[in-house]
Amino acid sequence: MSVNTTPVAPIPEPLSIHGTDPQSLTFRIGSEDHTLGNSLRHLLVKGMESSVSFAGYSVPHPSEHVLQLRVQMDKSQNTTAKEAVVEACDTLGKLCDHIKAEVEKSHSNNVKIE
Repeated sequence: MSVNTTPVAPIPEPLSIHGTDPQSLTFRIGSEDHTLGNSLRHLLVKGMESSVSFAGYSVPHPSEHVLQLRVQMDKSQNTTAKEAVVEACDTLGKLCDHIKAEVEKSHSNNVKIE
């Protein structure tokens, strides 16, 4: 008798975008979780507060490795939800690159990290 007979959920598609209004879209991102969801939501809400009217995310079920990111733009702005998510991803990438460079710099200078 097998202890765990629950089948593993298939890996979802990397990205799908749902919605008909370009200023209000849901992004389903496969193989991601709260780490990326909260980071993107924070950058969308805090970094683009003048154009983003709502940004939220959910992980529908722990066994389903999918992140759902919902973005709604202020209708008075010309920015689309897709453009806002791309900008947030670029900002997150630059932030990670900066942190990596600082860690490498401190490590090469034998700085004690506590």
